[in-house]
Amino acid sequence: MNNMQSTTDYQFISENLYVPVKDDQLFVKRYTQTTAKEAILMIHGSMESGRIFYSLSDKGLAPFLAEKGFDVFVPDFRGRGNSTPAVSRQSKNKQIHAIEEEIPTLLHEIRRHHRWDVPIHVIAHSWGGVWMLAHIARHQQLNIASMCFLATKRSIVVDSFKKRFEVDFVWSVVAQLMTKIYGYFPVKKMGIGQENESRGVYEDCKKWVYATDEWIDPSDQFDYLTAFKKAKNIPPTLYMTGKKEYYLGHQKDVRRLMKEVNNPEDKFMLLSKENGYALDYDHVNICTAKEAVQDHFPIIFEWLKNRGKAKA
Repeated sequence: MNNMQSTTDYQFISENLYVPVKDDQLFVKRYTQTTAKEAILMIHGSMESGRIFYSLSDKGLAPFLAEKGFDVFVPDFRGRGNSTPAVSRQSKNKQIHAIEEEIPTLLHEIRRHHRWDVPIHVIAHSWGGVWMLAHIARHQQLNIASMCFLATKRSIVVDSFKKRFEVDFVWSVVAQLMTKIYGYFPVKKMGIGQENESRGVYEDCKKWVYATDEWIDPSDQFDYLTAFKKAKNIPPTLYMTGKKEYYLGHQKDVRRLMKEVNNPEDKFMLLSKENGYALDYDHVNICTAKEAVQDHFPIIFEWLKNRGKAKA
């Protein structure tokens, strides 16, 4: 099911897709061209939707890459954004459902629009990269050409007053109490994010954030660290984060995740004025700032383009 519309200001087409996953419908914003030969799956993070990658006026990383010739698919995961049904007390989904149901369904949807040998890339913001890595750990023959993660960390080791207040108190203690009252994590009511989370996803996420020395799935005890130690087919990944990341994607925690995955082809970049960029980027404007179009969006494009050719 789709709703296609032409976007006159840019050289691409905007299309709304609705992809079924069991009893749910995932909304997918697609930016594409008729000549697109490679595809991108963009995965949002916790407490947000795919809108982190595009605006209502079709600005952002997704339209930017579509204009460069990619077929870009931007989903809202279960209950978020325009996906249905919305998160509620009745929501039963956990992280394992995003990892083992939603991601493979979305990859299959992309393959439905392309030949099976067309390169697929993945771009993720924040916790979305953790979900994608978890899927790859379980499916190491997955044919992904390359990935780029923006402000993605798995656990938080860096310490600060802001981290202790906003993560250890608000997100951990207050949010846990609110989740018990409402039956889901009421992010919007608390004013700390854009999208509510199911109780299962919130509780699973919290376990991983605080489990600094292990990475075990609460649903089936799958050991991700052990899987990555044996992995031989992890896509090359560009990790980017900003200097104004104080705890959600601090460079130390991003590097810690890179060490857990241990892929020698991976690359790290810190986006800061000191390193020649227009801004000291933070957790949100790394995706949304107008300066990003000239700063690091072209770097992401080159990373994907070069690795897509290698896979084609």
